[in-house]
Amino acid sequence: MPARPLRPTRSHARPGSRPLTVRALAALGVLCAGLLAVAAPAAAAEVRLRGDAPFKVPAETTLAALPADAPLRAEDVRSGAVSFELNYDDTVGDADPDPWTGRYDRAIRAFRVRIGDTLLEMPVATARLVVSDGGQGRMYRESVEFVADARAGAFTVQAGWVQLNQAALTADLRGATGVIDGDRLPAAARMVAFPTSGEFDRVFYVRIDAVGGTGRPLLYLSTSRLTVSVVAPATSSTVGAISAAAR
Repeated sequence: MPARPLRPTRSHARPGSRPLTVRALAALGVLCAGLLAVAAPAAAAEVRLRGDAPFKVPAETTLAALPADAPLRAEDVRSGAVSFELNYDDTVGDADPDPWTGRYDRAIRAFRVRIGDTLLEMPVATARLVVSDGGQGRMYRESVEFVADARAGAFTVQAGWVQLNQAALTADLRGATGVIDGDRLPAAARMVAFPTSGEFDRVFYVRIDAVGGTGRPLLYLSTSRLTVSVVAPATSSTVGAISAAAR
């Protein structure tokens, strides 16, 4: 509800009573400042991540079949390189009651993907950031996922960065036994250096489908050869990076 404006209050001092001393006024000011500090919301702490990767260019027959109005052109895909930028607020709370699954609704502030000369601005309204420490019914799997969906004319686009740490189906990675302890948002350095269990468990992908289409997508690009960095907002300088081994 909207805050009500404060109005001056009438004095209830008795006739002849002593006025407030300077010390009392100072104490009152400290108390008010403390109350205001408690009421003020915490400042957002925005994290910026940047990723770059090469990918395997699909066969020419696939590129030739791309419709002229597709979100990506064949020339873009032939570049064989993708970059992305993810901005998110790491002060957003968990919206999932599952103690092992963290859904950070509205945490993502920007999600941009560039392939060739085309920049795909993924809508933050559909973007989701999910942290699982053995949740979602998979106690043997930990994961961090950034995924967003978009509509572009007669096509849908999905882009995602997914990192998995998996063990045998009978294993329990929940809590301190895994690489993350709980469903809290990992620190940015842990986010870019998330230990994965296999060469295909750290992937960035872009998928394009025709609206109403079934079966295989029109175009699916994926890569596990990622270099992801934490970028300082003020200076745009890289403060930490991790690269996956070339496959």
